[in-house]
Amino acid sequence: MKFSAIIPAFNEGAQIASALKRLRQISRASPLEIILVDGGSDDDTVALARPWADRAIVLEGASRGAQLDAGARAASGELLLFLSADAQPSGGWQHALENFWLSPRLEKVAATAFLVDYGTGFPFRLASALSNASARWRGLAGAEHGLATTPEIYRASGGFPHLVRGEGRAFCLRLKRLGGLVVLSERVHCAARRLRRAGAVRCALEELLGALRSARGRAPAELTRRT
Repeated sequence: MKFSAIIPAFNEGAQIASALKRLRQISRASPLEIILVDGGSDDDTVALARPWADRAIVLEGASRGAQLDAGARAASGELLLFLSADAQPSGGWQHALENFWLSPRLEKVAATAFLVDYGTGFPFRLASALSNASARWRGLAGAEHGLATTPEIYRASGGFPHLVRGEGRAFCLRLKRLGGLVVLSERVHCAARRLRRAGAVRCALEELLGALRSARGRAPAELTRRT
């Protein structure tokens, strides 16, 4: 099975080379396609990523939804893996996905996700637990979870909406029309930079507000970028 790992980035020059290098090191060399989609960084993100990425796509502005969508539409793999720039799956992630997606038990399954691990300390363990519960029980996950689906399902769903934030939730709501989200036991370790910068309480409140807006069937205009 050929995998396409699609990674959105914006001003990730400080760590993008090491992140992509590690992804290469823990993955089977072939068949793996790494696609970096840059949102108009004003640092050296793209130059540093090129030695480790099979393709680098540069958009004019940072919009995670638009970046993920551009990467998906350019991908050539049989399975699309959407992964945050600061997230690292565990070794053997390809084997875990192959075992699931090549099995005959895929009726009414639209996507898979891994468990997320934001790190040690009570606030980060709590944030991990809440995020994983949302994936398991509400079917909502994002690139920090290593969200994966097939190109056929991706196209049928309509793909990632072009949102600056909240793109994972909106995409999963589209996927629900086609099937469920299965959470696998492997973990993705995420740097949780937003959690560390903004604080766990603020992030939890924003998550709750996003859930309320989602339940009302609308996305806040300030989070939407037209393309």
